[in-house]
Amino acid sequence: MERFFAWVERWLLPLLAAMLAFITIGVFIQVLLRYFLAQSFLWGEELSLFAFIWCVFLGTAVCSWRRTHFAFDAFSEMLHGRAAGVHRLIIDVSVLIVTVVMVIEGWHFSVVSLQRMSPALGITLFVPTVVIPIAGALMTLVCLIDIGRDVRRIVTGDKG
Repeated sequence: MERFFAWVERWLLPLLAAMLAFITIGVFIQVLLRYFLAQSFLWGEELSLFAFIWCVFLGTAVCSWRRTHFAFDAFSEMLHGRAAGVHRLIIDVSVLIVTVVMVIEGWHFSVVSLQRMSPALGITLFVPTVVIPIAGALMTLVCLIDIGRDVRRIVTGDKG
């Protein structure tokens, strides 16, 4: 699993960087066109929005793997051994519930979006919304790995 997520991260980080560069350049050109020429191209705005949606959700998957997400760690310094494992397990099960809901409801949302078209690009809204269940699935895998680690910590009493 470690190799799989390392591969996903190696693939995603350049993609995220390219999308962020595209968003920045696209929005900059939009501002220049509106300010100096009083014109705009709507498809650029929409494409930047879709790229931003993908960046946010794929970025959350990378942050989950790197454990750089916001965390409930108020008690983590005070707890040790099995107690710390139980604390971490409660947190990871809570996050797992959210990621599973994200996969299921994100998929339903994406399927409903198949029938709607974006106004400027004329593509189905499935394209920008399918990233929700994809990111949710990646985060669910990370949560399952973390839960396994938590259970091992509870059973063995390791500091982890």
